[in-house]
Amino acid sequence: MAENSAQSQEKRTDVHLQLVTDDPVSCKDMSDENLMLAHGKGSEEAFVELVERHQRGVLNFTHRMVQNRQIAEELTQEVFLALVKNGQRYRPTAKFTTYLYAIASNMVSKEWLRRKRRPRVFSLFSNWGKDSDDSFHPLEHVGDAKADTLKSFRRGEVSEAVNEALQHLPEHQRETFILLRFQELSYEEIAAITKVPIGTAKSRVVRAERALRPLLADFRDYV
Repeated sequence: MAENSAQSQEKRTDVHLQLVTDDPVSCKDMSDENLMLAHGKGSEEAFVELVERHQRGVLNFTHRMVQNRQIAEELTQEVFLALVKNGQRYRPTAKFTTYLYAIASNMVSKEWLRRKRRPRVFSLFSNWGKDSDDSFHPLEHVGDAKADTLKSFRRGEVSEAVNEALQHLPEHQRETFILLRFQELSYEEIAAITKVPIGTAKSRVVRAERALRPLLADFRDYV
């Protein structure tokens, strides 16, 4: 009887030791959804990882949408502040990127609304003292030391042309096009973000591409 008790105690000890020595899952190995859930429970490391993964993409999205670096940075900050505020209420009912870009889309919509409410007189000065902050320089190309000078110049030229062409699109077409071609989201995600049927999202992209084609004719080999 004593022998059985000792064996039982040994088994319990083995189990206990196994649990203690298990390595915790690194934030780097966690999915976006699990990171957000961990953030909701108070994990600062999980939130930092989310920022590292998605800050650049969100900033690129907002920058292409509003065409102003300072405003894009402010909107991006607001997006991640929204994650902080909504952390405890988050439920993974959809992909995290759908959730994230829905917030970003809402922030951009509010910015467009603010612009429409501003006095028209400000547009008279829109081209005065314009500096590089109002022109789009894709973040994914910043600091690319491997690219030679000619390629870097051409790439920047193409980016400028694309940026200018995007301004000619209606806001809803611009958004769906950017979400698909630059953020590489699926039509299902885009439909959820923009709150339209998938067919409508697809037709908006087709119309956007049709409108952009003549505007980017000189860069056909690059776009």
